[in-house]
Amino acid sequence: MLGALAWAARGANGIVYYNRFTSLSTPATIRRVGGDGTGDQAFAVNLPAPIYPTISRNGRFLLMTSTDPGRPFKISNNVYLEDLMTGALFRTTSYADEYVSGGVRFTNDLAQLYGDQTITRYSVNFPYHKALSPDGTRTVVMNLWKEASVVLGAGLDGIDVISSSGRFPKVDVFNVANALPAGAYVYLSPQVRDGLNQGGDGLDWHPTLNEVVATVSSDVPAVGNAGITSMEGTVLAVFSTTSIPPFIRKLTNPNAEIDIISGNLFYFGVHDYAPAISPDGQRVAYVRHVMRLGIQSGYAPFPAQCSIHVINYNGTGDQTVLALADGSWVTKVAWSPDGSQIAFDLSPQLVLNGWYSLLGDVTQSTIHVVNSNGTNPHQLIAGAGAYPSWGSAASTRPTLQIGRNGNGLRIRVDGLTAGQPFRVEGSTDLRNWGTLLNTQATGSSQFIDITPNPQFLFAFYRVGGP
Repeated sequence: MLGALAWAARGANGIVYYNRFTSLSTPATIRRVGGDGTGDQAFAVNLPAPIYPTISRNGRFLLMTSTDPGRPFKISNNVYLEDLMTGALFRTTSYADEYVSGGVRFTNDLAQLYGDQTITRYSVNFPYHKALSPDGTRTVVMNLWKEASVVLGAGLDGIDVISSSGRFPKVDVFNVANALPAGAYVYLSPQVRDGLNQGGDGLDWHPTLNEVVATVSSDVPAVGNAGITSMEGTVLAVFSTTSIPPFIRKLTNPNAEIDIISGNLFYFGVHDYAPAISPDGQRVAYVRHVMRLGIQSGYAPFPAQCSIHVINYNGTGDQTVLALADGSWVTKVAWSPDGSQIAFDLSPQLVLNGWYSLLGDVTQSTIHVVNSNGTNPHQLIAGAGAYPSWGSAASTRPTLQIGRNGNGLRIRVDGLTAGQPFRVEGSTDLRNWGTLLNTQATGSSQFIDITPNPQFLFAFYRVGGP
């Protein structure tokens, strides 16, 4: 009998994981492609709607956000982790729907209670952005926590949700081993995600420190001739995951502009979001969105102006890497494993009810790459793709076959890389294993001859990495 272990094959270009959306009403799928644009293929995972794939820096673990398998009436999402070395898949967060009825709080799945007029308050969770700690024992998530109060007797159907309901960005840390919170939440935004700021759009964990960079809502200084000195915006901030209070410092300090032009008021709000820390921990790539609004007879929105920036982790040296055409939208950026390139998704800004939203049209999104100094921007894949995450080359599991070879056994191992060390182990009780052979692969396939010990009726063999 054969068991298999696997190992990470570290390629220079690494692997980019991303989502593909065929329509806005169908579940996303996950795909992966080499950092050089080759080998684009589907990645199968046993989750109903996996989105925002996030690969660990070493390429072994893949984090995904999804609704819970087997629970179609649960609205809250959770984060799941697949170990690409073993194939194990498990949940790493423990979010649940909550509601209040008769003054009692419940955690039953909310969607099965549509029409229940005894509910006075509810909350659901959407932990889209996430990252692993450097040691792989904890997961940090940016949870867009939605809480709303319900007023009975209001509205045509007898139920109405008050206008103060909305999504509050919340940074939580969970233990990977048991999916339980690793202490109190790190940060809860004082401002609701209301369509005028991008709080909650991204975070990342430093590769060596117990620190995360998160996108938070903030009033930003404003210049211009209107005499208004600040307006709502979004900045990047650094937080500790182990100390109270967790806030360390702002990382970016953008300035907005408010002008009166020909008697009309124009807002140029600045929103920094989608932070990605470089593999060496020295730089942070992010997206800056200038939101333009004209106040004439009501709001008159203009297409977004997005650009990709890089700033040193200490807050100095902010530079524009790539400025994009008006109306182009970037949701996520990711560093290459060697820190020389940045991947990003690019799509038309989604227009909802005539309003330029803080979203891109994921059905028309494509993945692009640019050098970290701004040179050589190019498309990575021709097909639709969104939410890229770039890690070392994906871990693979060799395929094994066993057959008779005279009085012995012959094992065929496929999926190897020439020069890659591996070992063969044997056991007669599945508890105690001994090494039978240490060798190196001579090619993508290799044959190994085994002579079983005649004193044992049964024996088990496995092949593993170093």
